[in-house]
Amino acid sequence: MPALRCTAGSTFCGRWPKLAVMRRCCQKIACVAAVLGMAAACGALPARGEDGAGAVPRVWSLEDAIAQALEHNLDLARGALGVEAGALEAERAREAVRGIRVAPAGAAETGDRSSLWKAGLETSATLPWGTRVGAGVTASQVDLDGADMTRRAEVSVSVSQPLFRNFGTLMRDEPAVLAAESLRAARRAWERDRSALALEVARTFEELVCRTRQLECNEAQAGLLERLEALAEVRERRGRASRTEVLRLGLQRGEAASRIETGRAQLAAGCEAFADLLGLPKDTAFELLPPPLPDLGETPPEEAVALALRERPDYAQALDDIASADRQARIARRALLPDLALTARHSLYGEDAAWSDAARFDETDWRIGLEGAVNLDVREARLGARKAETEAEARRRAEEIVVRRLALEVHAAQTEYRRARRERELSRENLALADRRAELARALFEAGRGTADAVSDAEADALSARLRELDAQRAASTAAYALLHALGTLVPAPPDLLAPAPAAPVPAHDPATGDAP
Repeated sequence: MPALRCTAGSTFCGRWPKLAVMRRCCQKIACVAAVLGMAAACGALPARGEDGAGAVPRVWSLEDAIAQALEHNLDLARGALGVEAGALEAERAREAVRGIRVAPAGAAETGDRSSLWKAGLETSATLPWGTRVGAGVTASQVDLDGADMTRRAEVSVSVSQPLFRNFGTLMRDEPAVLAAESLRAARRAWERDRSALALEVARTFEELVCRTRQLECNEAQAGLLERLEALAEVRERRGRASRTEVLRLGLQRGEAASRIETGRAQLAAGCEAFADLLGLPKDTAFELLPPPLPDLGETPPEEAVALALRERPDYAQALDDIASADRQARIARRALLPDLALTARHSLYGEDAAWSDAARFDETDWRIGLEGAVNLDVREARLGARKAETEAEARRRAEEIVVRRLALEVHAAQTEYRRARRERELSRENLALADRRAELARALFEAGRGTADAVSDAEADALSARLRELDAQRAASTAAYALLHALGTLVPAPPDLLAPAPAAPVPAHDPATGDAP
């Protein structure tokens, strides 16, 4: 069973900074990607001994835990392989678009009256505007019964330029653009998975710290109740306390023991889940260093939503979907145009019975033409164009939905963060009152001026207040990390996966002064 110990930590509470300070405050967690190069050493080489059952537990900070999870979590590693496969597919599509082909050309056959062989090399490539350029060198020999042997050497160049429907980079680059879009979508989904994993690690970390402290509180409470029960038994023998008071203290001590056993079992299960998140063996021993309470400041909702739109890759994906749908609509409208291509071919060749004469290349041949296919029934193409335009409009509506959903998510996270902070403040005030009451009840009981029932009630209320304060502190920390996740700043995504920054407005020309913008 994994052992977990928690060292004492301080809680930071200060004035609430503005947005710039808020972003600096989260950098310690937000920049965990920068230390991933050290994560393997941090995860595999414990600072105070090898991880495992019975080993001295390594001290883990929240930043260490997040870096370890981002590097070694199995689900995230599987997603990284999917992204790598998408990158290979994008590279393959770029090569396919270039259309480079270098291939030998040859044939050989023989019969009872003739024989033929041919050998050569042909190359071709597709240029940015869809132009297909090819070149080739061939040598052939034909031997017919009753005729002189014919040898031919030829060098040729060919060009095919699509017109109308398939002209330009729009059609030529479409497979590569689709593959690149799929790769960006996979990367954005993976980045959100990274942020969600960091949030889950923070939640589990805070949960384990809270349970550890609650277990310590229950153990301390059990020891105190045991001492009070012994004192009540002494007072009972002297006739200064009733038997019911002694039994009630015994009952409360038994309930504390039950809570201790339950807490230990929950803590053991939580440690195994935490080790699984970090990609470590489930019997790993931990010693968690409680982090300070994040203070994110009070940001206006409009600024928070604007920050989320800049930092969330899923919003950038919605914008990419619109651009992709608009491009597909343009391609669908191209289907209304005729599919024609202008072709040209020029060759130099020589033909004779001897190779020396054939290699003179004293003959030329050139051709130019127009080829293609035209379907006069364009109803299907028109329906396809209308369908593509409808899908583009649906993508625009989807972008509006994403903006509204992001705004709701950010507002809900801000509301929960403010509520959790306020609840923590109230729980600390209530804990101070409960501790003072319990201290006074103990002093009166030990002085013989109070009853065992009064001190047991006060101690029970103090324990409840202490457990609620610990849970409120956990909830406040978790709400802060959830807010960072909603804003997209918990684990920042690379800039190339984010929405482009809006262009600065250009000042208008002043006709009165003639000042240029």
